[in-house]
Amino acid sequence: MSTAGEEPGELRIGGWLPPAEPSATADDAQVTQVIPAVPAGPRPGSVIGDGGGTPVGPRRTGRRTVLAVVASVTTVAVAAGVPLLISALDQPEPPDQRVLPAPTASYWPDDSPSAVPTTGRPTKPPASRGAARPPAHATKSPARPTRTATAAGRPTTQSIEAEAADLDGWARTRQVDSASGGRVVTGIGYRRGELTFAGVAAPRAGEYDLVIYYVADDSRRASVEVNGRSAGRFDFPSTGSWNSVKTMTVRLPLAAGPNTVEFSNSDGWAPDVDRIALTTR
Repeated sequence: MSTAGEEPGELRIGGWLPPAEPSATADDAQVTQVIPAVPAGPRPGSVIGDGGGTPVGPRRTGRRTVLAVVASVTTVAVAAGVPLLISALDQPEPPDQRVLPAPTASYWPDDSPSAVPTTGRPTKPPASRGAARPPAHATKSPARPTRTATAAGRPTTQSIEAEAADLDGWARTRQVDSASGGRVVTGIGYRRGELTFAGVAAPRAGEYDLVIYYVADDSRRASVEVNGRSAGRFDFPSTGSWNSVKTMTVRLPLAAGPNTVEFSNSDGWAPDVDRIALTTR
């Protein structure tokens, strides 16, 4: 409120008094104080609308702060997670671990003759398998043949045990109760096992019948060489089991005096050999 003689915008506090006369006394001095009016303006924290004017309300700073914090956390998480994801994708797959079954067959002949291998060419078995044999360069005395004494002019039979002959490569002995010496020679064949009889004596050069005592559960074939020369390939029928001994007679050319007779097989197993017998007159 303003009165005459006062500046607009001034507020008078106290009771109203009429304007003093110039001649008023000291007791009539002014008893009120004029306080300048405060211009109207927005309160702190208020938001002014576009173009000024009346405040539209308090500034919403809390929501913006939360959104800024969420955006920062999301950015950090993405920045840390992308390298980890790439590293995980770059990891190589673990190797395929498979448990292989134990082998059920072997190329090495054991005490019971094995089936004929069907693939690959076998290698020589370790030295620990089979019967002990002298070194390759060691000399071995020839087997002593057994002769049957007869009267003059009568046939003479010479018998040589296979286990007393020269065993090479895979060839080795195994027990057979029905064999003449209780053992036969197995593992002959596949160019890896040979059996050589030395000292097969003939009184004169010519062809002789050689009786072969052998064992085979199935039909087998053997190549026979006399004095280093091939005398032929012979088929041996089955004896019925690996414990039954039968005989087969082959005709061989022999020189006068001692001869060597070798059994082998280049593409399969030969029969197990018990002994050989030669009858001469």
